[in-house]
Amino acid sequence: MTTGEPDMTQHPFSLLRNLARSGNDTPEHDDDTLSFINAMEKLNIHSVFDIVRRSKSAFVHELSRISDADAALAYENARCYATQIVRLYRNQLLSSGRTQQLTRRTGVRSLVDIGPGFPNLFKENWDLFCKVGAIEAKDSPVAYLTSLYRFALEQLEGSVAEPSRIKLDERRPDLKDLLIDQQSTFTPVPTLHIVNQVLSKAINAYVGTVPEDKGKTIYQLVAEKQHPFQFPYNFHFQQISLGLDGKKPTLGELSYRVSLEVPTTSRYGSDYGKVQHSSAIAQVLMSGAGPEQQAIVLEPALSSQANADTSADLTRQFFKTKYNVDYVDDASNPLNNLNVFLEKTGLDSDGVEALLAIGNHTAYASPNILSAGHTADEDSPREASLTAIKARFGAGYVNGPTTQPAMALNKDAYGIKRLVNTSVDRFDRLQRMIRLQRWTGIPFTALDTLVMAVVRSEGAVNPQMVLTVNTLRALGTYRYLNKRYGLAPDEFAAFVHQMPGEANDGRLPMFDRVFNNPALFDTPLVLDGSILYLDQDSSEHVKARAQLSRALHLFSTHEGLRQLAIDVRELIGNTPTDFRLNLSMISSLYRQARIASMLGLTAAQNRALIELLGGRFYRKKVVSGQLDDPEQDVLDILMQLDWAVTWFNASDRDVTTLRRQIGWDMTETTVTQELTVQLEQLTNDARLAVLNSDKLASLDLPSRDDQNNAINWWTILYYLIDISGLVRTQPLHEEPAVSIRRTLHERLSSIAIADPLASEVEARLATFVLNGYRNQHRLVEKLLLTLTGLPPDRCEPVIRWAGSDAGKFLAALLGDNGAIQTLSTLIRYSEVSQQLELSARALRTFLINPRWLHADFGGLLPLSMSSLYLLDRYRNWRDNCGYPEEALLEYFKQANDTPRDNTQCAARLASLTGWTSSEVLTANALLTGSDRIASSMHEVDWLSRMHSASDVTGLSARQLLSATDLTATSTASHWKSVGEAVIAANR
Repeated sequence: MTTGEPDMTQHPFSLLRNLARSGNDTPEHDDDTLSFINAMEKLNIHSVFDIVRRSKSAFVHELSRISDADAALAYENARCYATQIVRLYRNQLLSSGRTQQLTRRTGVRSLVDIGPGFPNLFKENWDLFCKVGAIEAKDSPVAYLTSLYRFALEQLEGSVAEPSRIKLDERRPDLKDLLIDQQSTFTPVPTLHIVNQVLSKAINAYVGTVPEDKGKTIYQLVAEKQHPFQFPYNFHFQQISLGLDGKKPTLGELSYRVSLEVPTTSRYGSDYGKVQHSSAIAQVLMSGAGPEQQAIVLEPALSSQANADTSADLTRQFFKTKYNVDYVDDASNPLNNLNVFLEKTGLDSDGVEALLAIGNHTAYASPNILSAGHTADEDSPREASLTAIKARFGAGYVNGPTTQPAMALNKDAYGIKRLVNTSVDRFDRLQRMIRLQRWTGIPFTALDTLVMAVVRSEGAVNPQMVLTVNTLRALGTYRYLNKRYGLAPDEFAAFVHQMPGEANDGRLPMFDRVFNNPALFDTPLVLDGSILYLDQDSSEHVKARAQLSRALHLFSTHEGLRQLAIDVRELIGNTPTDFRLNLSMISSLYRQARIASMLGLTAAQNRALIELLGGRFYRKKVVSGQLDDPEQDVLDILMQLDWAVTWFNASDRDVTTLRRQIGWDMTETTVTQELTVQLEQLTNDARLAVLNSDKLASLDLPSRDDQNNAINWWTILYYLIDISGLVRTQPLHEEPAVSIRRTLHERLSSIAIADPLASEVEARLATFVLNGYRNQHRLVEKLLLTLTGLPPDRCEPVIRWAGSDAGKFLAALLGDNGAIQTLSTLIRYSEVSQQLELSARALRTFLINPRWLHADFGGLLPLSMSSLYLLDRYRNWRDNCGYPEEALLEYFKQANDTPRDNTQCAARLASLTGWTSSEVLTANALLTGSDRIASSMHEVDWLSRMHSASDVTGLSARQLLSATDLTATSTASHWKSVGEAVIAANR
C-alpha cells in the first residue's frame, strides 16, 4: 500500500504498476489518451484503496475517458490486492507470534495457560472496540450516513463532471459543518425543521443583497410576497388554522362560541358573535382567509385607484406584483399568451377553461326557465337579457359588469393559443378568483355562483360587481354551514339570492335538479312568469302547487306551501304582489324550505323559529335574501338559527312547545267534563274556606278597647283579608306566618289594649289569618297537582311567577270571571317549572331577585325566551357542578352584596365552575369592564362557555380573548402570540 503522493514511475514494485501491466498498458498512446500510470495520477489515485472506494462502473467510466487500459481488469486486480492487504494487516495486528503446542496436556499441566486459547492466539486491542449502539460503531447511523456522504461526494458528484448538476454542498450546505455527537445523532429532528433551516439560510443570504428587503424576517417576506399564487403565506395564521382544525372551533367560530350575548339575550340577536368586535369580523375570519389574503381580496380595483398621472405606473406595478410579468400595454401583455398565463398562475388548460367557463365547461341554460321567468328580479338591473345571464354563468365575476364580450381562447396566426377580450380590470379579477379558489378549495363554477349571488344580493350598492366584506362574510358562513351540515355552494348561493338556472360539466341546472328530477309529472315545472293562485282549483294551478310541494317536501296546506307562498307574496318586495312562477319567487320558496331541512325542522317550525328570533323583520330578510351591512341580514339569521337549533337539541326542546310556553302561541285549556266537575268542587270548597264574620266572631275578640272605644276588627284585617274573605298576597322574601304576624302587630299597635290581652288577641288573629291562608292555598295546590303534577311546595312561587296568587284565582272562580284563562296561564307556567326542574327555593330566589338572572330583568321575572334560556343554563350548572344548590344561590348573594371581596368571589365561582380563580378574574375583566365580579346567571353562563372553549382548544382565558380580538389589521406580534399559543396547546 502506498501513502502520500509518490512518483509511481520510480517504484518498480508499485501495486499500481502491476495493475497497469495487467491492464495491457503499452508505451505507445495516442495524443488524446494516457498511460495507465499517468491516468492514475490525473484521477488523483495513489493506492489500490482509492480505486476500490469507487464503484466498478464509476471507475471504468472515469478511466475509459482518458486511457485505453483495461479498466475492468485493473479494478478486479485492485480489489484482490486490497483484500490481501487487509487480511495480512489483520493477521499481523492480532497474531501473538508464538507457536502453539499441538499436544494435549493432562493432569496438573493442563491447568496452566499455555495451550491454545483466544488470549494466546490473538492480541486484541480492546481500546479499538466500542459498545453496541455507540455512535463510533461500524453499524451505527453515523457510519451509515458517513458512507452515504462519501458515496455522494466521491462517486456520484466526483464521477462525471456535469455543469448542470446541483451538488450536495448547494443542496445541504449545513452538512459539512454538522458536529457529530450523541445529541445530534439520536435526537429526532422533523424534516420540515431541517428544510426550513436550510432554506432560511439561503433566503437570508439573498435578502442581504436586496436593499428594500434588508432587515426583514422570512415570515415578513413570505407574507408580503404575492407571486407565485401560493403566496402570501402568513405563518402564524397557518399555525392558528392548523391548531384549531378538526373538531375544534375555528378562528371566527370561536367568537360565536364565547359571544358575550346569545340570540335570546340580545335584541334581534344583533350582538351574537361579538366579543371585542362585531359578528361581521367573526364571519370574515371563518372564511379561512388570513390578513394578507383578505387585503388582496378587498383591495380597491385599479380603476378606482388610478388617475391620468399614476395609471401607467400602478398598472405596471400591479402586473409585476401579482403576476411577476413586465407590462407595457394590453396588446403586448405577455399574459395574453396562454402558456405564459398557465405558468404564472399555476393552472392547467382545463383549469383555465373552468375559470372562463368555456370549452368543456361551457354553460347551458335550463329549457324550463323562459325569459319571463328570468326578468322578474328587479334588484339585478345589470342583467340586461337572458343571453347575458347564460354567457356569464360560471365566469360572471371574472368578466365583470362591462358589455365587452366574455373572455375566451383563440389561436393566433402562428397557432399559439391566446386569451382574448382581456383587460387590466379582468386580469385583476382573474387573479382574485384564482386565489380565492386555491384558498377555499371550491371549484371555479361553484365559487363563481356563490360570489355572484352575493354581488347580486347587494344590488345597487355594488354596481361595479367587486368583492366586498359581504363576499368574505358569505364565504365564512358557507364554510361553517358546510362543515356542520354538508351544505353545497349552489345551495348556499340560493340562500342569499336566486338558485342557478344554468349549469355546466354535464350537470342538471339546480332548478331542474330540485323541481324536475325525477320526473313525476307528465310535464315539467316551467317558469314563465305567470301568476300562481294558491286557492284556485283549476288543473294547471293544482298541478303547479303539487309540483312545488313535492320538490320542497311540503304539504299543500296552510302550514306548508300556502303559508310560505303567502310570505313570499307579501314580503319579497316593498309592497305585496301576486305570486308568480319566476326564478326570484321560486328561489325564495326554496330558500325557506332548504334552511328548514338543513336544520332538521319542518317549514312551519322554521318559520315559527325565525319569527321568534326576530319577528316579521327577520322573516322579510329570509324571504328576500338580501344582504345589508348596517342591519342584521340572512347571514346573521342563519348563524342565529344554528345556535337556536343546537340549544333545542341539547335541552330537549322544540320551537312549537317553546312558543306556547312563553305565550307566543296562546292555547286555551280544553274544558272537559272532568275539569268542570273539579272546578265546581273547588268553587264549593273555596266558599267554605273564605274568612267571614261568623268565623271571626268565633275568636271571641273584645268589642271595645281599654278606653271604651269600639273596635272594627275587619278594618284591622283589611290589609290581610279582602272583601271576599280571601287572604291577600304575602311577600315572597319571608314566610307567611312571619309577614302576617308583623302586619298584625303594626295594625294592633294603634289599639289601646294592654297586655296580656293584646298578645292573646294578636295570637288569635294570626292563627285565624294563617289558617285561612293555608286552607285557601291548599285548594289551588291540589288543583295544580292534579292537572300538572306540580309539587305543593312550588305552587306558590309558580303562581306568583304567573303574575297571580291563590286569592286572585279563587276570586275569579267565585266570581266566574276569567278563571279558565287564569288557569291556562297557571298550567303553562307549571309546565315550564316542571320541565326546568326548578326547586321552590331557586324559583323563589329568582322571583325576588330577577337581576340575578340578567341585569336587564326588573320587577316581575318575565317568562320569555331569554329567561327560559338562563333558567335552563342555571339548571345545567346546578346538575353538573357537583355542589348543592344552596352553594350556587349563596354565591349569587355574595356576588351581589355590597361591599364584597372580589378575590373571594372569584375563588368561590372558580370552584363552582371547575376553573381556576386566576382564569375567572382574567375573563371577568372583559365581561364586566370593571372590578365587579360576575353576579348574574347571564354572566356566569358566559364564563362557563369560556371555560368550555378553553377545554376544547387548550387555550387559557387570556389567550382565548386574544384570539377573538384578532382582525385583519392586528399587528404581526398579535398574530404571532396567538399562533404560538395555539401550537403550544396542541403539544
